[in-house]
Amino acid sequence: MAAKAARRQGADGDGAQGLGPQNLPAGQSTGPLTSGAVLAQIQAAAPSLVPSARRAMEVIIADPEAATRYSAADLAARADTAASTVVRACQQAGFKGFQDLKLALVRDLALRGADQLVFADELDTDSPPDAVLHTILAASSRALSDAISTVDPVAFAGALAALRTRQKVFFVGNGQSTTPVRDAAHRMRMLGLATAAPMDAITQHIAARQLGESGVCLAMSHSGATRETVLAAETAKAGGAYVIAVTSFHGSPLADIADAPLIAGSPGQGFRLEATASRLAHLAITDALFVGLALRDPERSRAYLNAIADVHAEHML
Repeated sequence: MAAKAARRQGADGDGAQGLGPQNLPAGQSTGPLTSGAVLAQIQAAAPSLVPSARRAMEVIIADPEAATRYSAADLAARADTAASTVVRACQQAGFKGFQDLKLALVRDLALRGADQLVFADELDTDSPPDAVLHTILAASSRALSDAISTVDPVAFAGALAALRTRQKVFFVGNGQSTTPVRDAAHRMRMLGLATAAPMDAITQHIAARQLGESGVCLAMSHSGATRETVLAAETAKAGGAYVIAVTSFHGSPLADIADAPLIAGSPGQGFRLEATASRLAHLAITDALFVGLALRDPERSRAYLNAIADVHAEHML
């Protein structure tokens, strides 16, 4: 049997340590947690968790059914940490506490189908084409559904307000984020926004320096740690621009800079599937921003979209 595909790699060329059942010793689990709101929120918070908190979350991921029956002290004992650490880890992942996480976990388990128990790193060189297709599409579907639980609606509303009221929008993304961020810039331009999405790092830095208080910087990075993207966002922020971050992880450098961090986290999938699936979630977030802007000013948006439709018609054969 061929070797299993490599674990987590960042979409933008940098690796990031993920949480998942691969980190854990074998046990009596009926199946690790591979999808759902709880895993999405834990993955998004992973970079900011201390080692003892990470161990607690790994115990939950390894045996979610058992975790629903644990007290905080039970989980702490299995993770070799303190009950207070368990509670803080749950809060860092976006829950009120361990009880709140358990309630969400019960809902996720009730929705889990048998096919969701197959982890994406089971793909190898012997996998038949239909298995590859099923795994890729399933991973993409999970990334989109998980984003519902990880995107903060308050941050999303703030991003919409900034895009509506500021004069120009600078889009920045590198590596595998280049294509989705340019797509976002194109769509916002269709609504009449003054947009720029330079591709090389030096031009990005110059554009960020020139943005000023009247601008918005929308930065996209799966890992949230790509140097050029973070530098551009920092520069824009220092000049007074409003920064929107579309990334997969809470506590990443990019998320920490942002006025509106929009977190679309996805579980570790292996073979770079996490980064691939996250791009779809990031595109969905920018689509939601596009629709939200169009709905806030429908007459203006309709006029611009009609003009764009006329242009497209001129290029049809």
